[in-house]
Amino acid sequence: MNESTGLDVGRVLSIVMGRWKMVLAITIIAISAAYAYVTFVAKPVFEATALVTYQAPSRDNPTGGALPSTGITREEISTLVANATTSSVVEAAAKEVGIKPDDLRSKVQIRPNGEGSVISFVAVGGTGDEAAKRANAWATAFVAERTRLAGVVLDSAVKEQAAAYAAFPPKLRADDAQVAQKSAAATELSAAKTSRELWLNSLSVSNPASIPQAAIWPKSFLTLFAAMLIGLGLGSGVALLTARVDHRLRDDEFDTLPAPVLVRVPLSPRAPKSAPLGPAMAEPIVADSFAGLGARVMLDRFGDGAHVVLVTSARSGEGKSSVAANLASALALGGRRVVLVDADMRRPTQDQIFPMLQNRPGLSQVLTRGAELETALTLVAPNLAAISSGPRHANASVLLASVAFRQMIDRLSQISEVIVVDAPPVLAVNDALAVAPAANQVLTVARVGLSDLVEIREAHTRLASAASTPQAMVLVGTERPQGYGYDQELRATGRVAIPSPASHAAAPMPGMNGMTMHPSPIPPRHDVPNTAVPGGEERADGAVA
Repeated sequence: MNESTGLDVGRVLSIVMGRWKMVLAITIIAISAAYAYVTFVAKPVFEATALVTYQAPSRDNPTGGALPSTGITREEISTLVANATTSSVVEAAAKEVGIKPDDLRSKVQIRPNGEGSVISFVAVGGTGDEAAKRANAWATAFVAERTRLAGVVLDSAVKEQAAAYAAFPPKLRADDAQVAQKSAAATELSAAKTSRELWLNSLSVSNPASIPQAAIWPKSFLTLFAAMLIGLGLGSGVALLTARVDHRLRDDEFDTLPAPVLVRVPLSPRAPKSAPLGPAMAEPIVADSFAGLGARVMLDRFGDGAHVVLVTSARSGEGKSSVAANLASALALGGRRVVLVDADMRRPTQDQIFPMLQNRPGLSQVLTRGAELETALTLVAPNLAAISSGPRHANASVLLASVAFRQMIDRLSQISEVIVVDAPPVLAVNDALAVAPAANQVLTVARVGLSDLVEIREAHTRLASAASTPQAMVLVGTERPQGYGYDQELRATGRVAIPSPASHAAAPMPGMNGMTMHPSPIPPRHDVPNTAVPGGEERADGAVA
C-alpha cells in the first residue's frame, strides 16, 4: 500500500487483470477504429520544403534595406522572414498555383532554417506534386519580390554612375587632365554593375522542393500504437469504474470476504444449465473439492452429538443445494453417518438431486405432526439418509424456529454424526436465520462471477445477529487448476458418489437404533395449503458451476 496516496497498486493491477477481457475488447475496438480512420477516413497529407539562401557579397549594402546587411543576425533573418509574408509575395505565389492567398497562407509555413541565413518554405498538400508546387511558388515569389526591390536601388546607382561617365567627352587627348577622371568614372560604373549582379544573385532558391513520395499523415504505425495505448488506458479505467459499481465476486477478491473460505469448487463443464449438480454427475476434481470440504467440516466438530451444518447463501442460484448434497455425499463416502435435511420449504431442490425423495413425507409434515420422522427418513445412499422439504408451508420460518424442529434435530443427532441442513437464501426469507441457532456451523455458498460482495456481507451480518454460530464460506465456479492431470479429467469417467437405489434398497444405516429407513416411495402425500410467505419466492437453485 502506498501510504502517501492510499493507492494499492497491486489491487489495481488485480482488478485490471481480473477484467482482462473487458480491457482487451476496448483495446481492440480502439485499434479497429484507428485502423478504419487511417484506411478509409483520413486524407493523406504530403509535405515539401524549398530552401532560400542569402549570401551578402560585401560589407557595404547598396540595396537600401531591400536585403539585409552582411552581418546576418537573428533579428535580420526574422525581418527577412517577415518580408516573405507580404501581401504582394503571397498574391504572386497564390496566382502561380491557382488558389486563394488565404488558402495558401494556411498551407505554407516560413521559418529560419538553423542558425545560418537560410529560410525554409514548408508546404503541405493532398498530393506530393501539389505540396512541391506551393513551396516552390512561394519561395520563387519571395526571391523575385526581394530581387525586384533591390534592383530598383541598384539600377539607380548604375544609372547614376553611367550618367557621370557619359558626362565626359567620348575622346580625350592623352595629356588631357580629364582622362584620369574619366577612367575613374568608368571604374566606378563597372563596379556598380558588378555590385548589382552580385547583390541581385545573393538571394536565391538554393534547394527547390522536390515531390515527396510518402505522406506525412496519417502515420499508420504511430496512430495504431497511440490507439492501443488509449485503448489500454480507457479499458483499465472502465475496469476500475465497473469494479466500484459491480460488486460481483471475482477470483481475486477472496480476501475481502467476511468469513474464511473452506474450499473452492472449480468450474464444471458437466454441470446442468438449469438443474443442480448432484454427486453422481460430479467429475473427480469437483468430488475431491467436496471431500476436502467434508474433512474441514469434521475438523470443526466438537462435543459428542452430531455436528449440525447449515448450508445457505445470500441469494438463490448460487449453488447452496448442490453444495449441501455433495457435502453430505462426501461425508457418507468417508464412512460418516449423515442426514441431509431439505429445509427449503419454498423452493425445494433435494428431491431433484435424489429422485427417491419424490412423493415422500417431508419436513413440513414432520414439524406439523402430519408424518412421523421415521417415515420421512429415506436412505438415499450407504450412510446417507435424507428428508425432503415436504409440501410448501405458509409459515416456514415459524416451523423452523419451533421447538419441534429442535426436537427433530436432537432425535437425528442420536442416529447420525453429521446433519446437513439445506436452508433458503438469507436475504430472500428469514428461514436460514431461524435454523442458525440450532446449527454448529454455517456455510455460506457464493458463486464467482454471480454473487454480490455487498449481499454476502449483509448475509453474514444477519446470520451473526441471529446466532453466534461460526461461519465459513464455500466458493463455487472458481478457475480450474492446471497440471497434475486436472486438464485431462474432462475425458475421464466422473466419480459416482451415489450407488443406484437398487444397490442399497434394503441396506440399513448403521447405528439407526431401530429407526426404519424407507428407500421406496409411499403413496402421494396430501399437501398442506400452498400459501407462500410474502417475499418467499426465489429462483431455482443453480448448479455448481
